[in-house]
Amino acid sequence: MHNDVSKAVITDTDADFEFEINNMPSYIHFSVQDDSWQGTFELPSLSMKKSLVIKKISDEPDFCDHYITIPEVNIQNLKKHNEYINEKGKNLFEYELNNPEVLSYIKELGIETENHHDFAAICALMNKTCQLIHHDGVNKVHDRVNRGTIAQIKHAQAQENMTNCRGVAIIFCGVLRAYGFKANVVECRPLDPSDKDLHAVCEVYVEEYQKTVLLDPSNNLIYYLEDQPLSLIELKEALVHDRQNDITINPEASHNGNEVDIVDMLAYMSKNLFYLRKAIHSDEVSEMAETNSICLTSKDLLNDTCPKSAYCTCNIQDFYLSEE
Repeated sequence: MHNDVSKAVITDTDADFEFEINNMPSYIHFSVQDDSWQGTFELPSLSMKKSLVIKKISDEPDFCDHYITIPEVNIQNLKKHNEYINEKGKNLFEYELNNPEVLSYIKELGIETENHHDFAAICALMNKTCQLIHHDGVNKVHDRVNRGTIAQIKHAQAQENMTNCRGVAIIFCGVLRAYGFKANVVECRPLDPSDKDLHAVCEVYVEEYQKTVLLDPSNNLIYYLEDQPLSLIELKEALVHDRQNDITINPEASHNGNEVDIVDMLAYMSKNLFYLRKAIHSDEVSEMAETNSICLTSKDLLNDTCPKSAYCTCNIQDFYLSEE
């Protein structure tokens, strides 16, 4: 925890901590229950409350000052809810590519690359976008009134070049589409519908790989397995098949200039891969909405808990077909 604790009260049976996350008061409470320490983390300003359990993972006295694991419950849930079909699907998607106004605007900001066609160009554009726009998912929001890449950039600039994960994803997908790449903002949602801690990322179709690739511009991040960049569904499959130790990330990955911990990121993503939702029509005036979205989820989760979308499916090809 990279925050100073302003108050700590510890007894034989209870422990209470007060601290701030980005200037917002936060609280952790632990108590002994059935020979284990259990408690809660609260961030009142975001109406966030999560259960916590202290788990001993090593007897070594100098094990580590900071150690993160992928929660086993997340992996077990991923395995439990992982029944998809993979057959010929519907061609649903439409993209507005090469928008001249957006392209001119982002070039003036320095978001430019010489080669506009390959994966190296996509990576270069993400690097330059992340140098300009930074992620702050706690204090900042995206522009909820004005649509489009330019509006989102101006809104972030008015917030000290900061925006939340959705804002960063909207901006970067707009950048990619302006350069002719088929890119979507994708919501990655948790299994629990009441959990509002979802994550917005980008997926883009890459010609040289003949598939869609996941990009997380909040962290300038790309996931790899055996030197191949992964899509969201491929990332989930890797976790389901216990290949988390084989997953790597790009050396440039960083969160606002700070090093990204791969285990930390996989721990976070492992709880947000149950519902994948994106817009069917991706352009400068459309937004992800019930009438303009598709949701991919496991066959057993195609019920009332599935986010309201124009089209919900367990067919992987429905979600990716038009980009092939």
